[in-house]
Amino acid sequence: MFKQLKLVAGQVYRTKIKSFAFWSLLLSPIIMLAIGGLIGSFVAKSDDNSSQRLAIVANPALFQTIETSKRLDVKLSELADTTAAKQKLKAEQIDGYLVKTDDHYTLVTSVKSTVKFDETAIKSLLSQVELTIKATKLNLSAQDIADLQTPVDLSVQTQGAKGKTDGGDSKNSANFVISMCIGVFVFLVLTTYTGIIAQEIANEKSSRIMETLLAATSAKVQYYGKIIGVSLLVVTHLLVYLVLGIAVTVIFGKNPLIKGLTTILSGVDPTYLMITVLLLMVGILSYLVLTAIIASIVNDQSQVQQAIQPIVYLSMIGYIASFISSSVPSNLFFKVLALVPFVSPTLMPSRLAIEYASPTDAIIAIVLQVLALVLVAKFGQAIYAKNVLSYSDEKVFKQLLQNFKK
Repeated sequence: MFKQLKLVAGQVYRTKIKSFAFWSLLLSPIIMLAIGGLIGSFVAKSDDNSSQRLAIVANPALFQTIETSKRLDVKLSELADTTAAKQKLKAEQIDGYLVKTDDHYTLVTSVKSTVKFDETAIKSLLSQVELTIKATKLNLSAQDIADLQTPVDLSVQTQGAKGKTDGGDSKNSANFVISMCIGVFVFLVLTTYTGIIAQEIANEKSSRIMETLLAATSAKVQYYGKIIGVSLLVVTHLLVYLVLGIAVTVIFGKNPLIKGLTTILSGVDPTYLMITVLLLMVGILSYLVLTAIIASIVNDQSQVQQAIQPIVYLSMIGYIASFISSSVPSNLFFKVLALVPFVSPTLMPSRLAIEYASPTDAIIAIVLQVLALVLVAKFGQAIYAKNVLSYSDEKVFKQLLQNFKK
């Protein structure tokens, strides 16, 4: 039986991995990311802040302070009055001007200008300028002013079952980014690979090849062989992304975008990553088993999309719930839902990422999902054997309900 199982799984794997559809699926997100990165890089260069031209109106002290501070990455100039500033802005010789009236600052830009100044940075700098002015009026020394402007020293620790650990928002943010990426990846994988296994079975049924295959092997071998073959495609998909990710990091490590992403990912908790990957693999395998069961009832390709749609909807429950639960993390409903098989692979990672769930909760979810996988696979084996040579004209889900009744 093992040799037959290996033969069926290998045949499915080799056929699909040589197909244009598989590589199109695998490379299309990478191509889209590359195009997005190139566009973003081009926009960033064309919208370089150093090309922004800002004029300071009738305020030499402010001009000197901003020029000396080097806090604003803009081309500074000084104008004598507002009239001259308006004329230069209208002639597009400057992108904006800053004027102070009493204690109020006004930043004026043109509707024709495509330049957008960093208002937060300007406001922060002006606040420090005003603080310095007021401190000087109070006869405070330069050291007193420096002490007032010194930011508070704050370190963040996370209290867990093992005691205090460094991290805080940076670790949680990194984990949350990973959980969101995994949620998107799970949805992409499920919508694709469930379609692959469903089309594989439906194609063999509609072309009557299944009779020939079952003459040489058993329905059990075909059932598990196809699941293993498609699972190997998923593993290959993951490995290709991992290798490409490492290669991009090594080759383009100095790129600001890659460097920022690497910084975020460096904060990922290894325990969290391991648990999440386990949930991911067990969850995908479980959904493939569900698809194989339903696909055995499908008679032709036209019924495939109809058959796998509920499975896709089921996979979306956890992903959507992860966003809703973030506003009510302590809600009992979401705590329980995160443990439910077929929902936990997409909901539990997000709750674990921001510590709404513990590693123990995640392990319980994995155990429950594995048990569900074993039970569904065992039950599905009987349904597959019963329906793989059945060509009923009844609706797919009516046939499925009949199998539950029998």
